[in-house]
Amino acid sequence: MKYLSVFTLLLASVYASAQPVRSTAVPAKAKTYTTLQVPGRAEFCKIDVNGKSVLPSGRYVTPAGQTLRISNDPFGLAIAPNGQKAVSLHDGVLTVFNLASLQATRIPDYAGKIPPALKAGSFLGVAFAPDNRTAYLSNGDKGRVLVFDTEQLRTIDSISLDGDGYTDSFTSDLLLNGNELLVLDRANFRMVRIDLATKRIRTSIPTGRQPFGLAISPDRKLAFVANVGLYAYPKVPGVTKTNKDTMALKFPPYAAHTKESAEGVEVEGRRIPGLGSPLADEAMSVWTVDLSTNKVVYKAKTGVQIGEMIEEAEVVGGSSPNSVVVGSRYAYVSNATNDNISILDYKPASRTAKRLVGTISLKVDPKLDRYRGLMPFGMALTKDQKTLYVALLALNAVAVVDVSTRKVTGLIPTGWGPTRVALSPDEKTVYVVSARGHGAGPNGGATFVKPPQGTYIGDIQLGTFQAVPVPDAAQLVTYTKQVLANTYETVTLTDDGRNPLPVLPKTRQSPIKHIVYITKENRTYDEVFGQLKTGDGDSTLARFGEGVTIKTRVSTSRGTSGRTTDKPIDSVRVTGADIMPNHLRVARQFAFSDNFYCDSDASIHGHHWMLGTIPNEWVEANAASEGRFDMDSKAPGRRFPKASGAIDPEDYNEIGGLWEAFERNKISMYNFGQVNEFAGNIEEWTTTQFGAAQSVVFPMPKAVYPHTSRDFAGYNTNVPDQYRMEQFEREFTAKWIKGKEKMPQFVTMQIPNDHGAGPRPDFAYPYLHSYMADNDLAVGRVLHFLSRTKYWKNMLVIITEDDPQGGVDHIDAHRSVLLMAGPYVKRNYVSHTHANFGSVLKTMYNILGVPYVNQYDQTASLLQDFFTDKPDYRPYEVVLPDGRVFDPQAAMKPYKKVFDWRKIQKGPEMDDRADQRAEHYRQQNGEY
Repeated sequence: MKYLSVFTLLLASVYASAQPVRSTAVPAKAKTYTTLQVPGRAEFCKIDVNGKSVLPSGRYVTPAGQTLRISNDPFGLAIAPNGQKAVSLHDGVLTVFNLASLQATRIPDYAGKIPPALKAGSFLGVAFAPDNRTAYLSNGDKGRVLVFDTEQLRTIDSISLDGDGYTDSFTSDLLLNGNELLVLDRANFRMVRIDLATKRIRTSIPTGRQPFGLAISPDRKLAFVANVGLYAYPKVPGVTKTNKDTMALKFPPYAAHTKESAEGVEVEGRRIPGLGSPLADEAMSVWTVDLSTNKVVYKAKTGVQIGEMIEEAEVVGGSSPNSVVVGSRYAYVSNATNDNISILDYKPASRTAKRLVGTISLKVDPKLDRYRGLMPFGMALTKDQKTLYVALLALNAVAVVDVSTRKVTGLIPTGWGPTRVALSPDEKTVYVVSARGHGAGPNGGATFVKPPQGTYIGDIQLGTFQAVPVPDAAQLVTYTKQVLANTYETVTLTDDGRNPLPVLPKTRQSPIKHIVYITKENRTYDEVFGQLKTGDGDSTLARFGEGVTIKTRVSTSRGTSGRTTDKPIDSVRVTGADIMPNHLRVARQFAFSDNFYCDSDASIHGHHWMLGTIPNEWVEANAASEGRFDMDSKAPGRRFPKASGAIDPEDYNEIGGLWEAFERNKISMYNFGQVNEFAGNIEEWTTTQFGAAQSVVFPMPKAVYPHTSRDFAGYNTNVPDQYRMEQFEREFTAKWIKGKEKMPQFVTMQIPNDHGAGPRPDFAYPYLHSYMADNDLAVGRVLHFLSRTKYWKNMLVIITEDDPQGGVDHIDAHRSVLLMAGPYVKRNYVSHTHANFGSVLKTMYNILGVPYVNQYDQTASLLQDFFTDKPDYRPYEVVLPDGRVFDPQAAMKPYKKVFDWRKIQKGPEMDDRADQRAEHYRQQNGEY
């Protein structure tokens, strides 16, 4: 309770200093509520390998047993038959463990003495041969199986999955079956059988879509394939590599899980094929293969199915069956989206007997169990088939399940994001690998020392390997308490009705009626706000702040061969430049956080988290592996979404995320530019209608599809943010100022150019900094515009980033930008409360009266310190960034548009006096 008491005192003092003096007596109408909040809500992120590490979520990790820090994102794990070695598989890297001494060898090593083994790409699959020396490795995107010698530490052979009419193979999971390998090819939707004597494929057996997990029965007669794919996505008719710029679809043709997506539609003068039913046998299912006949003998739809109802919420996400373990009669399937395990009887008494005979609901705590948020992934089954170990990707724990009672008996603490769990041959030790381990920590600053693995967020963030003695009952109780304490604390709060942010949803009305959620791309706190003296920043890292010197790297001379002979030097191009003055001005005038973290490493995670969707194992595994997209490939699995700025149907959580929550609760909403980026998109400077055009047919989430602007360019750094502002102001004015519609309660807007891109001097972007300045001016324009509308008096604007991968930070590589503005936001305030996307979502849900969706919303910190009950209606005044860095008129020139600064400063065209009078009385009459 130490942290809680310090936090409470801190909040009390901060809040008191910002408010008028009031009576200390609690008003009669005050009510007391119990909330769940993360234990690290008064702390900054930190790594303590011998104690508690504080994650970006504000949760702790305290891995049990002996722990090694290894390369990031281990998604494959195998133990040698004699129990002396283990191998973990990462993206292009593998780690070989000596289990007796618990030492790890990375291949390749950082010193360059051990050469690479994988030669780019890997994915899930790893298996040991009976000789305890040879390991078979998935070469992922390369479509090969590599044979690796764990003693010589080198690759000794390679087997291709291509051939016999199959191309573009992608190696997924694999296992050894006597003198053959069973290997999944997720690109061609098949399982192949490879003869190890000849290194040739014996046969190919069709599977469902995107085969992901593979297991075999103890008698080796049956194989089980878990398919995580939902749809097979067709190419847009008429699109070729030469005409895609003009023939690609300007907007997604339909929403997911609709009549249109099932049957197809007529769009843009073409018949766009449908995707079929999400309940098809090929979609998110487990197939049983008879190895004696090479026939699929049973197709099981495990978990909860799309379209079913759970507690008055429609299921929109498939179950995502990803891993299978098999006993003498039953197979167990982890359904990530549903937080449960399906039990499959593969030896039924008769052909008509029921095969799916039960479900193990992974209930871990009565306070959490109502919501999803565990994401079961890898599993291990004891030899007596009485105990099941399940890696809970999103809880940072391994669940211990009593198979006979079908109940969780306890939890074992792991690193951040456990992916695989295995047992030693004597079953005395549990081995666990976790994708993100203790977190990232700082990746820059005056005292920072660069580690050998690098400083990019995906490199500096190491995974973990744990060796945990199998706990007895008493130890398991202790471990379980630790996992839950790492996840949340129960906090009792008194709500006196004054703070605009209610303690819980649906407890009272907030004076805030409109929320504008602005998301940007890829920046850390220090590179934007490092100079702010009121926050914990490092000014030496503030490359996009005030008074910045812009340098470019140039060569000094060339020899007679034309090659550079001297080392490049830095050439100063601009000095004393204010790159993002509006960000700094908003931070100083309104409120910002110096303790906000993206849960994400990159966009492929970020656009999930910030829209209320926990990335599942499919997202995480794809993010950690190369995967070539090819719209023309004969392999249907090569047309997979791998969305970096959208959410794929394969990724939808059980009852969805933010969009679905608002739809269920009848919250009016509108979307400018979110969920627009899928694999294979065309993003040119002329692609301005939606920012991206589609070469392959990918649907949008059903809840947001009809509420999305058809004239706003989402992610596409070739389009100026100034162009987006013209689109936004034009549509906002037409719909909600001059039109008859009221502004929706919730509006999302993507302003992405702070992602940055290569210099484009011919398009007014001579430096990387030019993109930042363009983005900064757009942010300033949004607030300038909104604060001059009639809706401002009841508005909250939240501004943040989808991920922090573009920069460095002296606290943690995940620390990023969070700004809040509006009449009910404190002026000149910095929040030190630990915040993440869950905190932002909780803020929106509590204000708009929307129940929480998942455990991350439920347990996030409560950001009441940002707000005041004394509104200040003063508008924001936008300022121009340095014209030497970014010229907005030049950026708009290719579009033959004028950057009218005077018009921008004037603000939106306001209604006349009669309209204002009518609006006043509508509000007084309770209509608004």
